[in-house]
Amino acid sequence: SGRNSGKKRTAVIPPLSMVVKKIGEMVGRIDWAGIQGMLTIENGVLALGALIMARAFVLGELLPFIYAYLAAFAYKDRSRALLLAVFTLAGLGTVLQGFDLWFNLVTIFVLIAVLQYVRIPADKTWFGLPFLTVSIMIISKSLLILSDGISFYREMNVVFEAMIAGILAFVFMVGSDVLRQKKPLSQFAFEDIAAFLVMGIGIIMGLNDIHLGGLSLPGMLCRLGILVAAFLWGAGGGTMVGVMTGLIPSISSSVFAQTLGMYAVSGLLAGVFRNFGRIGVIIGFMLGTLALSMFIAETQTTILTIWETGIACVVFIILPDSLREKIPVKSIGPISSFKAEGPILDQRIKENTRSRMEQIAGVFDELSSTFTSSAQPVRSSDGASLNYLYDEISHGFCENCSRYKRCWGDECYNTSQEMLDIFTLAETHGSVGYEECPPAFKRRCIYGRELINAINYLFDNLRINEYWTEKLSESRDLVATQLKGVGQVVKNLAEEMDARTVVDFSLREKLLKEIPRLGVNIKDITPVRTGEQVRLQIVASPCTDGQGCSHQMAPSLSALMGERMEVCEKKCPRLPGKGTCEFSLTRAFTYKVVTGAAQVARDQVCGDSFTLATLAGGKQLAAISHGMGVGEKAATESEAAVKLLENLLSSGFTKELALRTINSVLLLRSSAETFTTLDMMMIDLYTAEVDFIKIGSAPSYVKRGKKVGEINSNSLPIGILDDLDLACEKMALCPRDIVIMVSDGVLEAGRKTASDNWVKEFLADVDESDPQVLAEMMINRALSLSRTHPRDDMTVLCMYIDIS
Repeated sequence: SGRNSGKKRTAVIPPLSMVVKKIGEMVGRIDWAGIQGMLTIENGVLALGALIMARAFVLGELLPFIYAYLAAFAYKDRSRALLLAVFTLAGLGTVLQGFDLWFNLVTIFVLIAVLQYVRIPADKTWFGLPFLTVSIMIISKSLLILSDGISFYREMNVVFEAMIAGILAFVFMVGSDVLRQKKPLSQFAFEDIAAFLVMGIGIIMGLNDIHLGGLSLPGMLCRLGILVAAFLWGAGGGTMVGVMTGLIPSISSSVFAQTLGMYAVSGLLAGVFRNFGRIGVIIGFMLGTLALSMFIAETQTTILTIWETGIACVVFIILPDSLREKIPVKSIGPISSFKAEGPILDQRIKENTRSRMEQIAGVFDELSSTFTSSAQPVRSSDGASLNYLYDEISHGFCENCSRYKRCWGDECYNTSQEMLDIFTLAETHGSVGYEECPPAFKRRCIYGRELINAINYLFDNLRINEYWTEKLSESRDLVATQLKGVGQVVKNLAEEMDARTVVDFSLREKLLKEIPRLGVNIKDITPVRTGEQVRLQIVASPCTDGQGCSHQMAPSLSALMGERMEVCEKKCPRLPGKGTCEFSLTRAFTYKVVTGAAQVARDQVCGDSFTLATLAGGKQLAAISHGMGVGEKAATESEAAVKLLENLLSSGFTKELALRTINSVLLLRSSAETFTTLDMMMIDLYTAEVDFIKIGSAPSYVKRGKKVGEINSNSLPIGILDDLDLACEKMALCPRDIVIMVSDGVLEAGRKTASDNWVKEFLADVDESDPQVLAEMMINRALSLSRTHPRDDMTVLCMYIDIS
């Protein structure tokens, strides 16, 4: 029929421009910002982990690791969830096929979808998310099993797999929290390390069938992990990791693996040899491997085992030296032991130490009390002295005399009166002569001259005994004072260890978190807080010139602390650039003191002594001492006083106790009259407050521009009286003030040719801020006034106060 009107249809090809336009519209609709946000280094590493975890079997047919991994890392993050799902699909495609592949893919996509739309309260996430994972796996897989037919065995596998996945999800959530907080390795707690160890086991199980050149990649990684664990944590850590990695083949395939014993013994021996360094760890591990390789029947397997061990050892050798510093070596222990027990142990040790020191201080106080109670002046009373004299004369000298019974028997009263008169003469005049005796005594005593000599001898003995008794009492007073001072120093040390002196752990964590941004290579930092003062004890990599701590690290840490810090103590390594550098930073002083000193002796040896020192606690000490007279004797006295003062103050003695101790020492040193003047000043370098203590010394002066203030004292020199009169005068200094201290010789230089206030007038007229130049100008002026012949030793100290 000609009605076959079936016309041929021809395809209409759109123009090329239209195709390009459509493609452009599709590309334009792509969320490139979302894709760029997805492709980060962190997401890339997690995606690679998902690829490997998807291959990690338990008992040859369960896949709990990937479900737990997705629950921990894909929760509340859609872009990451999509990326992990894609890589999970790729991983499952390498080990599964058919119904098993489809079976697991559906469950995974259901899990990811539910995780994106379900919101669990923050305080319930730790148990809610694992429970949700278990529920989704059981429900989803059970429904899929029903579609293929009921199987009790497969249902039991699903329940078992879901329970394992729930437990692993809780463990992996710890690792996810660590990554989210970006916690550094040095702050990892035990649970953090355990979480990543379990993740590492999953990674190794996922790499189970991968070989490089015939060598097992998981085998090499297991051996490397054992070597690192033995190196960091010793025999216990090496054995633990060895057992864990040795069980991996058994967990994966449900067949007992002979590597369990090999890894455990090798890890134990590697940890035993840890004290010999990395070479010792390798030797110990090789010994264990070779010893247990003899029980492997196949020669080829033994050779491959040795090759895998050798490659793991080479990689272990080339690991960086900072391995110990970056991984928390002491974290193997109770959960959060460092954070929870560190402050507690620190407090217990501090309390025990403080208690012991207080006990020692109590011992010194008891000893001081003992000496004080027995140190009362023991003077022989008149009655005791008379009894001693009568006893020595009657029973000693006169006992063998032919007239003994008559003198000490019949005429005892008259004899006693005559003896008393002679004793009175001897005590009054120091000795008695025969001519001074009563006439009646001369007539009756046939050995009168010999008796008078014996009486004078006895009185000399009495005086000597009394003198040494007094000296013994003084020495007891001094010992009691010294023991009391030592006890006070120990108490001060115990108080410094009180709760005011603590390690500030919160500040330590803050600094450790901020230090990486500064670009300084600090390995450890410990802030020790004492009251309001903070001392930073730092361990850092060494520098080449020994100034890195001052020029680089101190300014950087000052910026973090919000106040200027400076190096107060440092210990550099012997070889520059090798080892570690240890140093401490403290708050920099607000003020600084620039000093100058000038001195002229009247004779060859100057009898004045002085000291300039910075004490603990930010105190600047300046002191001048002038001994009695001039020359070497005066120099010895003044130098002893100045050195003892500085040592006592540096040891923690208070200034009052230090001065009283010096006074006691000078009183005890000699029976001759010795004394020393002491002019002492202490400036607080934080507040610029100054304490003046003047003991028999010349005035001091404070110069502020053209105004000059004078500080005087009327106390006696040190070493004269037992009870020392201490008068302390306080005042506040300002920047650019100059404090001037002079000895007596400087004032006496102008007594005849100028007024008594010549020093004050000179300071008001002179315009000089350099303390050394000013001190020399004053000495030159004093020499000019004394016509270059000083009457006494002369010393000038000048202290210029400035902002630090």
